[in-house]
Amino acid sequence: MLNKYFDAAHFRVLDEPVDRQTLFRELCGQLEQEGFVDAAFLDSVVEREAIVSTMLGDGIALPHSLGLLAKKTVVYTVLAPQGIRWGEETAQAIFLLAISKSEYEEAMAIYDIFVTFLRERAVARLCSCKDFAGFKSVAGECLGRF
Repeated sequence: MLNKYFDAAHFRVLDEPVDRQTLFRELCGQLEQEGFVDAAFLDSVVEREAIVSTMLGDGIALPHSLGLLAKKTVVYTVLAPQGIRWGEETAQAIFLLAISKSEYEEAMAIYDIFVTFLRERAVARLCSCKDFAGFKSVAGECLGRF
């Protein structure tokens, strides 16, 4: 799952604070430019977040669209050591999920990764990563225990 849906082109470490809307615009804009999603994706992510927070807990947020709007499944990983206001909480590890209809069933296994990060209390270790290789290493350690 890590090798299939996570990659260096969709990985970012935020050194400066940013608000949720700006983050959504930047990430969705890149995904649209690359052909993973169309223009409706951003509005759907914003609408989904307005309905109920996508905060999983322990600093992990999983923003996603209301429907399966992606043309190809990808996870955009953002580490924000300083945190981003996420409703009443603060997110430090944000995983924007763009899931396609054709890969939906297989992609549901992605959630196991995030549950493992929660169980392992991995956010601090993840946020110490400076690049994608470091993220993959920490994620691999966490997943290797289960």
